[in-house]
Amino acid sequence: MARDLRGLLEPQSVAVVGASPKPGSVGGEILRNLRRCGFRGGIFPINPRYREVDGLRAYAEVAELPIAPDLAVLAIRRDLVLAEVEQCAARGIRNLIIITAGFKEAGSEGVERERALREEIARHSLNVVGPNCMGIINSSPSARLNASFSRWFPEAGGVAFVSQSGSLGETLLECFADAGLGVSLFINLGNRAGLSENDFLAHLEADPGCSAIFLYLESFALPQEFRDHVERISRTKPVVVLKAGRTEAGAAAVASHTGSLASPDSVVEAFLKQCGALRVTTIEETLTALRAMERGVLPRGNRVTILTNAGGAGIIAADACARVGIDVPPLSDGARRRLLEFLPREAGVNNPIDMIATAGADDYRGGLEVGLAETDAALVIFRPPLVLQDPPLAVAARIVEGAASAPDKPVLVCTLSDHSSPAVECLRAARLPVYAMPETAVEALAALDRARRIRESWQAPEISRSFDRARAQAVIDRARAAGRSALTFDEGAEVLSAYDIPVCSFRYVDDGEDVAAAAAALGWPVVAKIDSPKLFHRFESGAVVTGIETESGLRSAVARLRGIARDLGLEDARILLQETARGRELIFGVERDPAFGPVVMFGLGGTFVEALHDVAFAVSPVNAYQAAATIRSIRSFRLLEAFRGQEAVDLDPLVRLLTALGRLGLDLPQVQEVDLNPVIAGARAAAVVDILIKL
Repeated sequence: MARDLRGLLEPQSVAVVGASPKPGSVGGEILRNLRRCGFRGGIFPINPRYREVDGLRAYAEVAELPIAPDLAVLAIRRDLVLAEVEQCAARGIRNLIIITAGFKEAGSEGVERERALREEIARHSLNVVGPNCMGIINSSPSARLNASFSRWFPEAGGVAFVSQSGSLGETLLECFADAGLGVSLFINLGNRAGLSENDFLAHLEADPGCSAIFLYLESFALPQEFRDHVERISRTKPVVVLKAGRTEAGAAAVASHTGSLASPDSVVEAFLKQCGALRVTTIEETLTALRAMERGVLPRGNRVTILTNAGGAGIIAADACARVGIDVPPLSDGARRRLLEFLPREAGVNNPIDMIATAGADDYRGGLEVGLAETDAALVIFRPPLVLQDPPLAVAARIVEGAASAPDKPVLVCTLSDHSSPAVECLRAARLPVYAMPETAVEALAALDRARRIRESWQAPEISRSFDRARAQAVIDRARAAGRSALTFDEGAEVLSAYDIPVCSFRYVDDGEDVAAAAAALGWPVVAKIDSPKLFHRFESGAVVTGIETESGLRSAVARLRGIARDLGLEDARILLQETARGRELIFGVERDPAFGPVVMFGLGGTFVEALHDVAFAVSPVNAYQAAATIRSIRSFRLLEAFRGQEAVDLDPLVRLLTALGRLGLDLPQVQEVDLNPVIAGARAAAVVDILIKL
């Protein structure tokens, strides 16, 4: 259940503990920011040294206040914070912003101080932002709150901004102002001793003033909770994340390819995609995406109309669309006829629509209305020519009117100039994003298309499947009872079978057994291997013999493998025979990330995995849509399609295998690593050939 944060974000009264008339003091700057931004509620300075601060009566302590304010902002020495939090709680103040630094970021004493603060917050059920934060800003007309020491108070708008960094948060607020981006809320989380990004996501999900959410994060407070929130929110609002930093790498050495190939950022990338978040990697990319999303309108498809009075810029835009997968379709005959009713004969009425340099305001409106009726979005390029038919402001007004003819479709504008102007301000006031260059505008279209596909992914049907967890757990319990940290091949096969993962046919051969009969039961040719829970990589140890087609060849191979087992000191080794499977070699795996839990991997298998490192990851649980997207995301996916006489690999078994592995990782916490390499996939089926399951 979401916390009630109205008193924190829309307070009717604020106490500033540590307010001072001294220039440059943090508490004094917060007090002055509250007054400058137009906050209409009561403001109460708290400082025993003064009777008045900035013309307002000052109080020695919160106990003296005539009322319990909705919010208290603490800008005091770190050694005073705990006592002040206790006093605020006793006075009935439930919402606090702790600006003060010197907690977990300041060494062992600070860690202990923050631990005590967390206990105090929990004891009194307080809503606390910080410590070590800049504060919060609510620029909506009904609140007008600047409870921070930021120099920037952004224009009201549809973007809610939650930042783990104060300094970068303020930098981005300045960039937002330059880009004409409106902000509904700004929250600097600080150390997250109380509220985290998850609490604010729960609040913003139902906030009608927020059309898009942007988060700058260096880590995740509780990743699974974050995922739950973003999965819900991304169905109705875009969630854009600029993620910096890396998760902590596990200290233990890994035995599988899965563990050695997983990088922290590759897991973060997979996690954010599965959540439904739109990840950006630079500040420039952030601004490009948010300007397009502030209006809160996503396209229904990826078709765009390009409308321009500069033919060259239209061609550049069309080329950029082709590079990012945005379709620029030809217009219908009816649309071209309608355009020729008001455009000159010299105009190009295909797509892009080149209205030539003499295009006036009405041409832009008419062209935009025709184009939006044909496609899912429009990119309008307007560069004022030397001889103007209409003033730029009039053109901008008609573009706004044309966009209003299809309010459910995005309209982006390119001016071929970095300069602001009344025309640009007119477009921004209507929440039409404005870009200087066509390539940047197309990048924004691509971001909108990504957000659309994320939203549509939640509508994909999911097939219900049941697995035999108890059967798999019994195998693991037997292995642990025997003191083993890995499973044998037959044990691994039983665990996989419990999760509906097919394994190739196999037989064990013991001393004195008729190995030829075992091979005949499998079907020639066969593969012979050493199987031991102590042997992690058979190929490197020469413990695999392939392509065995005769009885004499088989007996020779078995004898050689038994000799290798003795040399390696594998007293528990057994000789395993397998059918020879044919198809593409793939790798599947499971690894446990210290922050995100079980992570599944897919890629090209065999020796290719080490040479190319062409693998993709997904964080459990993995649904069918996410599994298919993971499989298609590897660079060499085309090798799974039909080529040079080979049939295409059937993807359905691969999707089922990946989703089952995700569930296995969640169900069986004792499983540390799974490495299935190779899995042989063909046109109709897939089967696991080699199994490593480490406990």
